[in-house]
Amino acid sequence: MLKKSFYIVLLLITLLLVASVTLIKYKENITQLISSFIIEKIIAKEKEDLINDRKKIEYKHLSIYYSDSDKKLLPATKDSLERAMELNNSLFGSSYTQPYDLIIFSSTNEIESFSSLDYAIGINSPDYNMFGVLPENKEGIIEDIPPLVRNYKSNIMHEYTHYVFTQKISEIGLTNDDFPLWFSEGIAVYIGADIEAGRLLEIGPKVVPLNELTTNDQWNQYRTDIQYDVYLQSEKAIYFLINEYGIGIINKIILETGSKKGFQEGLQSATNINIKKLDDYIETLPKRVDTNESDR
Repeated sequence: MLKKSFYIVLLLITLLLVASVTLIKYKENITQLISSFIIEKIIAKEKEDLINDRKKIEYKHLSIYYSDSDKKLLPATKDSLERAMELNNSLFGSSYTQPYDLIIFSSTNEIESFSSLDYAIGINSPDYNMFGVLPENKEGIIEDIPPLVRNYKSNIMHEYTHYVFTQKISEIGLTNDDFPLWFSEGIAVYIGADIEAGRLLEIGPKVVPLNELTTNDQWNQYRTDIQYDVYLQSEKAIYFLINEYGIGIINKIILETGSKKGFQEGLQSATNINIKKLDDYIETLPKRVDTNESDR
């Protein structure tokens, strides 16, 4: 009888412990659900405020939001999107048609306020299901001045590539956090450069080791410093990989990153080289002559 009572008490204690753990987990889950719900509501409201006074036009799987004053930018916008889709399809071997929004920002203040980034001319946000661009000289783009139109189109192609990259890696259960920022930014600059990818341009007077361009914090530390050109530096690394191993190498690195559970392991497995090799290549490229602070 005593033995039976002991087991009953033990069972009751076990049930109480299970119930306690379940209640704690339930509270955690409820808290997470409430937090997610609030964040989603905030995002929805911020995006609604952004697009509220804009016109909307559908282009393939994209919704383009623009102000009345930006209507004449639409032909160049569509041309660049068409080219971006073509180049991304060639690079990644497949097309992506998940609905996404493109916002044409009206001013520097608007895009910087929305992105919380200084000197921003383009942003991509999977959380907001959108990417955005700032036409730096609307009149010049409308008048079809080549360098200005080229820069505008390159900006759109760059940000669209971020959308495609996110879709591509999500197919194998990866996120942007699984890749160093120089890799995704380098691909976006490479596509944005179009036929000029790999052109011989001088990078900044100083070069950052790629291992120090992994996170957003690291990237933003150098992004606006004129002694560096982390965008061009990253594009050069991507150009080297494609030129050395063929256009399929990007997909191979992505797949190997997934199977090897890490980018550096994936890069090594796909190419038999490490990041130091890429750093060595970039170091051989011509650099701009540094300027004195008084000359800037």
